[in-house]
Amino acid sequence: MTSADAFVWTVPLPASASESDLALLDHAERARADRYLRARDRASFVAGRAALRRVLAEHLGVGPASIVWGRTPCPGCGSDRHGPPRIADPPTSSAFSFSRSGSYALVAVSPSGPVGVDVEAARPLDVRELAAQCLSPKEAAYVLGLPAGERPEAFHRAWVRKEAVTKAVGVGIATDLTAVDVSPDRLGTVVVHCDAGPGPSSWTVTDLGVGAGAFAALALPGTPRQPAIRARCWGTLESRKGIR
Repeated sequence: MTSADAFVWTVPLPASASESDLALLDHAERARADRYLRARDRASFVAGRAALRRVLAEHLGVGPASIVWGRTPCPGCGSDRHGPPRIADPPTSSAFSFSRSGSYALVAVSPSGPVGVDVEAARPLDVRELAAQCLSPKEAAYVLGLPAGERPEAFHRAWVRKEAVTKAVGVGIATDLTAVDVSPDRLGTVVVHCDAGPGPSSWTVTDLGVGAGAFAALALPGTPRQPAIRARCWGTLESRKGIR
């Protein structure tokens, strides 16, 4: 494996939270879960965090409840209070990225380098308004030039790519998204330039197939070859570990 490779786990999210999932969370995660007003939102959060712990535990060879979270210093201001999440314990060179939306969560694990992943459930959008806020002039011209019925798909594709890249860089969507061009006119894998952080400025971004009604993308440091992305089945891990 190299820093350009990643494992991607697709996790279906349940409608209700389980006690076995809740038992894995630390105090801060439980407190955050309690702030959700809707039961479905709380279940999504609890199941997603528990799945993240179980996936990382599978890669690290530890118990899922033993993982301790930390943060990498923010590339923008240097603060470790709101920088990208990391595994503080056990010590590891692996990096991860997590996203959830609608009925799915994604966990991406890279053995030795930065990684970013994003999933978004399709929803009605005011594409014209959002294009002005999030798309570069070139991207906006392409998306708004499509027939009205095709614009939401193109915008969602651009959005998940931008989210994946900015997560990998470590700045998140607080950066100027109009300055990050992700070529929504092209499908599959694209090269994206983003020098908002101290790491690589070139990123390989790949569209991911998740399920009906969802869009997803994975970002890894730029490489001259197609990165090896290994999809993993959550159901296999559940059955082997007796999770449910």
